[in-house]
Amino acid sequence: MKIVSWNCNGKFREKFSQIVEEAADIYVICECENPAESTDEDYIEFAGDNYFWTGDLHYKGLGIFACDGVEIEKLEFNGDFKHFIPVCVNDSFNLLGVWAMPKYVEMIHDFFDANVDLFDENLVMCGDFNSSVVFNYHHPKAKNHTVLNEKLESKGLVSVYHYLTGDEQGVEKSQTFYQARHLNNPFHMDFVYAGENVVKEFNILDHYKWITVSDHLPLVFKI
Repeated sequence: MKIVSWNCNGKFREKFSQIVEEAADIYVICECENPAESTDEDYIEFAGDNYFWTGDLHYKGLGIFACDGVEIEKLEFNGDFKHFIPVCVNDSFNLLGVWAMPKYVEMIHDFFDANVDLFDENLVMCGDFNSSVVFNYHHPKAKNHTVLNEKLESKGLVSVYHYLTGDEQGVEKSQTFYQARHLNNPFHMDFVYAGENVVKEFNILDHYKWITVSDHLPLVFKI
């Protein structure tokens, strides 16, 4: 199964035709419009009725879109967290889409603490975390990115990029975000977490192509 995780930087109705060239089974998209409130017929057709969306603004939220033949069932969770979507995929594994909003990694900590039972080796977690160990000093020590890694690792989940490449957190050779789309201001802030050896292929798409579309690069992976 092929999955794309991408913060599209808004106006997904104008961009989905480019990302579907990846021919994924599931798209986890941050900053996308709510198809139920869209007037764009092509975007409505793309979404179909096999998706879940959440957000405060109809033009900028988090969506999980599945292709025909892929069954996604939304899972219940504790707490009032609007930018998280957990689903069960084909009654086989759980997928958690994340778009971390202020206070960014602290929000992910809060979701984790309220929903510990959701986190195990059967979970694939992906999205825009808006976080990195380089920003640890912005957060309380108990809720920084390093401690989040430790919490996830205690549940059998590793950052797929770091596991496959051997890069250390905070000194990645490949970046996922370019602030204001400037190539000289990169960060690694988008992640996929899964059990070891769950993800067989992982790619961050080419920045020269995608920087013209968004400040984030798509993550494409197979399980």
